[in-house]
Amino acid sequence: MPAWFDLDTLLANEIVQAILTALAVAAVMFVVVKVARRLVLKYVDDPERQYHANKTIGRIGGFVFLLLIVGLLSPSPGEVLTLLTVVGAGLAIAMRETLLSFFGWLHITVRVPFRQGDRIEVHGVRGDVVDIRLLHTTLMEIGGWVDADQSTGRLVHLPNNWIFLHGVYNYTRGFHFIWNEIPVTVTFRSDWEAAREIMLELADESAAIVERQARGEIKQMAREYLIYYNILTPFVYVHLAENGVRLTLRYLCEVRKRRGTAHALTMGMLARFKAHGGIELAYPAAAVTIHETPQFGPMPEGAAPPPRRPGRDGA
Repeated sequence: MPAWFDLDTLLANEIVQAILTALAVAAVMFVVVKVARRLVLKYVDDPERQYHANKTIGRIGGFVFLLLIVGLLSPSPGEVLTLLTVVGAGLAIAMRETLLSFFGWLHITVRVPFRQGDRIEVHGVRGDVVDIRLLHTTLMEIGGWVDADQSTGRLVHLPNNWIFLHGVYNYTRGFHFIWNEIPVTVTFRSDWEAAREIMLELADESAAIVERQARGEIKQMAREYLIYYNILTPFVYVHLAENGVRLTLRYLCEVRKRRGTAHALTMGMLARFKAHGGIELAYPAAAVTIHETPQFGPMPEGAAPPPRRPGRDGA
């Protein structure tokens, strides 16, 4: 053994003793947390309760570890206060974003703008909340290259300080329904009134149950927010487009059934339009038409063209 290496002298050093103490406390807390989590897996069967219990055990273990380290390494209360003051000032300068994320976690925990299982959007990122940690929130992403708010399979980690910088859109908090729209454009010569009735009939078939559930949730939300919905039934808006008559079906659906309901309604509309025979879907095209050709059925007998106004023909 080298002459300069003296184990007794090394162990007597205060810094070495502090390091060994911290390592011992960390090892003990690690074992305690591991044992507690194994007990949870053994005696708790519900996955959601297991998740929350493991999160709580980890946070309590980390907090207790910090308290023990501060208590063991600081012999007097005055030194503890001085240490916390110095450390706090340094962290405020060097770790601003991290501290903001921590306070964001506190805000999420206390105010609960969202929780695990909610579908949210923050700063253009959408997804289902699968985990909330001290510094970041994890989402199962929806949208992206996938249509109609379906999952992409990617996990997205958002810093918690985003809740102070950007708006948080919650799809499911208190109200589990959203308005969805399906636009359909039919040609001018189609029976657009019949097409509108078909779209309303198909939407009304499934609207009764959704409307009853939605009204119950709106009553509960009205106790906390100034929200008032009067009309929850489906409606079809009519609009003139360049290539035909645009019919837009607006209806209420569950948040996670947007694509499924749109698929079912579209399938029904196509089948009913085909059976009707007088409804054509419009699409961009170039055509040559005769000026006298009527657009909305035959012209009344004896109807004369409108008189020509002077100065309109360049004469």
